Amino acid sequence: MSTSAKRTTFAVLALLASALAFAAKPVAIDKLAVARASLDRAEQAQAGQFAQIELKQARDKLSAAQTASDKRKKDVAVRLAEEADLEAQLAESTARAKQQEQLVAQMDASLNDLRNESQRRQPLQ
Repeated sequence: MSTSAKRTTFAVLALLASALAFAAKPVAIDKLAVARASLDRAEQAQAGQFAQIELKQARDKLSAAQTASDKRKKDVAVRLAEEADLEAQLAESTARAKQQEQLVAQMDASLNDLRNESQRRQPLQ
């Protein structure tokens, strides 16, 4: 094999290796993006106040997924990103449910105050 043919073969192999390395990453990146979006929604729903445990688990799994992706462990990264997404969704749902519980408790307290005020204003018979 001539020197020119060796160079061409080497160049083609190098290009192929670089293309394969680049192509392996997008699947994990998509899953990471979905998990990040779910985490953002959970934070906007005040999960830090109402669902701290679930939010921490989502953050930890997202961080582990990013680490696995950086190490090119695609299967692990995808699995952890999917778990982070589910944990973030749970954190968001938990936070929203607890907010609704607070609102119901406030409304009950207001109704009790109104009943008490109404009874005080009624003349004794």
